[in-house]
Amino acid sequence: MSLLLLACIGGPDDRPDPPEVVDSADSDAPPSWCEEQDLTQRPWQDAEDSDALYAIAADVTLDTTEGQVTLSELWTGCETFLFIPSEPSQATGWPNPLWSLKKDVRTLFSDLPENTHVFFLVSEQANEDDRNAALEDLKVYVDDVTEESASHWGPRVHYVTVRARNVDGWIGDHFNSPGFGVAVDRFQRIRYIGSFADPSRYNSAAGWFEPNLGMAANEARFYNMESDREDALDPDATIVTVFDGERVSGNTYAEIDLPAAEDMSAWNTLEIDLYMGCEGEGEYGYCPAWDYMAYLFVCAWAGEDNPWEETACQPAVAEVMGLCEDGATECRSDDDCSVDTGQSSTCTGYSAAISADTESGTCQEADGTEHTGTYTCAEDGAGYGELSCGCDTELGRWITTYHREGRWVHDVSSLLPMLDDGRDHTFRFATTGPYELDLDLRLSNQVKEVRASELVFLYDGVNIRSGGYNESYQELTVDIPADAVKVELVTVTTGHGMSSPGNCAEFCDLKHHWTINDTDEIVYDQPWVGDNYGCMTQVDDQTVPNQYGTWWYGRGGWCPGKHVDPIVTDITELVEPGTEATVWYQNYYNGSEYSGDNWSHTIMTSWILISR
Repeated sequence: MSLLLLACIGGPDDRPDPPEVVDSADSDAPPSWCEEQDLTQRPWQDAEDSDALYAIAADVTLDTTEGQVTLSELWTGCETFLFIPSEPSQATGWPNPLWSLKKDVRTLFSDLPENTHVFFLVSEQANEDDRNAALEDLKVYVDDVTEESASHWGPRVHYVTVRARNVDGWIGDHFNSPGFGVAVDRFQRIRYIGSFADPSRYNSAAGWFEPNLGMAANEARFYNMESDREDALDPDATIVTVFDGERVSGNTYAEIDLPAAEDMSAWNTLEIDLYMGCEGEGEYGYCPAWDYMAYLFVCAWAGEDNPWEETACQPAVAEVMGLCEDGATECRSDDDCSVDTGQSSTCTGYSAAISADTESGTCQEADGTEHTGTYTCAEDGAGYGELSCGCDTELGRWITTYHREGRWVHDVSSLLPMLDDGRDHTFRFATTGPYELDLDLRLSNQVKEVRASELVFLYDGVNIRSGGYNESYQELTVDIPADAVKVELVTVTTGHGMSSPGNCAEFCDLKHHWTINDTDEIVYDQPWVGDNYGCMTQVDDQTVPNQYGTWWYGRGGWCPGKHVDPIVTDITELVEPGTEATVWYQNYYNGSEYSGDNWSHTIMTSWILISR
């Protein structure tokens, strides 16, 4: 039901750095409005006119029902501007036009952060009288729902009298194409308002969800989160860049020289800063469509020495087909030459394939576990190549968005011991793409009781398609060092697949049971499963808002367009230093093992974290 018109409008390749923060703490001037609201204040920046995504918004003067307003004059330093047309290109053709429902206007202003300016523009080709009439009808709605806060919202709601595509500068250019709602974020960057679809408004005839004006408030909430996130980044952090603008579609590898071990041991905090951008010049129509898994893995270490490097060996030799006496028929034996003629004939020149010689070696995983790898004879037979090891130790997990870009910064300090050795590490980023990838490791010191020292791998898995899967999780014993001062359980868990019953494991509340030393049980559940807005409530925790898919639904441990946080539980009181602890995991649905009829599984990785 929605018509999406896209044009070349610039891309996110050169995202500008955030402007300097205004600090008037030492000034004798009274606090600004931003300071009174405890909002970071940034100055207006002069910029060239461009309607490209992430471009710094140039100044524009708009004709409104209250006269001319200029963006730079409205900017106090902590603003968000939302420009909402009556018919945005991603929300046209529905029974109820975007502005037509008073309850949607009420939702918008009940959810909208107070540091927002809203500009309403008419999309349709209408004469001035018709535009003014449409704006006046909307203003009646707005005045009614904001009556109790009119002194605040009155100066912050603007009704633009010029048709949207005829507004001067970048705003009019944008509404010519692509025509989505558009915004200016807290860093004065141009952003798109995404989908207005509401999960409570499914239209069976269209096979999709009708729009709700109130969804625009999610964008302003997200921009405030981004500003707060920027403020929270430690300016003294050591940045290790793993990927810088690489294209990822499948697997992308990077070999990184980490700081020395003595430096690594001095930091107690590890954050992953990931940006996944779209190839091309926009979001919808450029970004991949689905909510896929994305991972950062640390590859296993093969060791520095290859004991077989100069040992002569048998390389792989390809099969060479022979020829029958007719000179044309390929063969492996004389029998192949007599199949068609029934007469004996000789096969000459055949050589069977020879497999390359191999030797075994030990691969060291980043989390301390080991597995067997293979040295394979080189093509020249003069020695063996490097030890082939896996690359499957997870350091970070995300779920990609539906048709939008995203950036996430999340704390994985519980996994910091993986990198303590400080040697060269190979990293693998894996996802269905394509995306433009920026990924930094941020190493810093924050206020914490202790610094993580050692990880002990526990379990991973599990396929829950049929019963009996819990049998694979046998009780484990873990040595707790005598000098341990803190012991924690670390898990990263997401549920996927939609089997009947319950749509497990994506949309059912599986219970993850952990038993420590036989008697004490820890249960992790999925509290937002079953909530149609379960992921929309997490916009303030970096869930990308207004994606072009069913992003709002609460899932089994994850949201589309969001990182997956490790769950860290202090179990120090459940164990005794200097002894063995027993650990056991089981996975239940409604109190028993799940038994479904389709592909359904939990992607769970778990460790014991010891701090000395």
